[in-house]
Amino acid sequence: MHSRRALAWLFSLAGIAAVTIGGRAMRLNANTVGFAFLVVVLLASVRGGLLVGTVSSIIATLCYNYFFFPPLGTFAIHDPANWFALSAFLITSVIVNRLVAAAHHEAARAESEALKASLLRAVSHDLTTPLTAITIQTEALKRKATLDGELRDAVNGIDEETRRLRRRIDNLLAMARLQAGNAKPRREPTPPADLFHAVREHLPVPLTVHVDDDCPDANVDPALALEILVNLIENAHRVSPPDAPVLLTAARHGKDVRIEVLDRGPGIPPALTADVAQRGLGLQIARSLAAANGGTFDITPRPGGGTIARVDLPAAPLPEETR
Repeated sequence: MHSRRALAWLFSLAGIAAVTIGGRAMRLNANTVGFAFLVVVLLASVRGGLLVGTVSSIIATLCYNYFFFPPLGTFAIHDPANWFALSAFLITSVIVNRLVAAAHHEAARAESEALKASLLRAVSHDLTTPLTAITIQTEALKRKATLDGELRDAVNGIDEETRRLRRRIDNLLAMARLQAGNAKPRREPTPPADLFHAVREHLPVPLTVHVDDDCPDANVDPALALEILVNLIENAHRVSPPDAPVLLTAARHGKDVRIEVLDRGPGIPPALTADVAQRGLGLQIARSLAAANGGTFDITPRPGGGTIARVDLPAAPLPEETR
């Protein structure tokens, strides 16, 4: 990395020196020399990045002024037209440099996203095969454990965790497809009450549910919205005391539908909420799927102890709004 940056600096300085010496030796006009300097700045930006390109722009401007604008051999400029030409050159070279740096950044980000999606697909695929074998063996053990209560409980626990892991893998595959642009959410008006009912069917955990009377439908992909809630409720249930059911609410929030998952777990210090929201597979899945549906996700401490996981999703337009 350091050698590449050193070569970029060497290329920049050598290029500026070559244009200066060549321009003076061949008595090129200022416009031609200015174009040659711009080419050097462009190539320096491509090879060395923003810092090399910016410094090259400044050095090239100084050389342009000193060697090609009268009076030669001084940085003084007497003709206002030359002031304009020199200023235009500096501004143009800096803009070119920043555009190249931005293009580099976007290309690196796109490459990173493509690599991440590819890795997600590969890892998820490699995990699917052993999970299928575990599921088959678990079903066989269930049949043999009908008369052994302790073994039956252990096998049921393995089965539950296997199902949860498979669901997470399916979520990862969905994230990879969405991020790669190979799939798009099928958004439709979805009542929060229907989502909550589906959650109860998927997760046999104690839940307290409340939906405000004026809560509108959410404009979401129902399958993706359900996965958001399943991941958040699983997290909340895992940290909650046995006698404290998870609270699930939905209400109107401006032009959005705000869904909250509230637990009475140990909670999170306010200073760490932003950091914690970025961690954990379940939270990352919820954030990614919420964004795919045009929504947002965050977590905040719950008054009295615990945590609130909050998802804001677009509200579906009312019938009169669609006319």
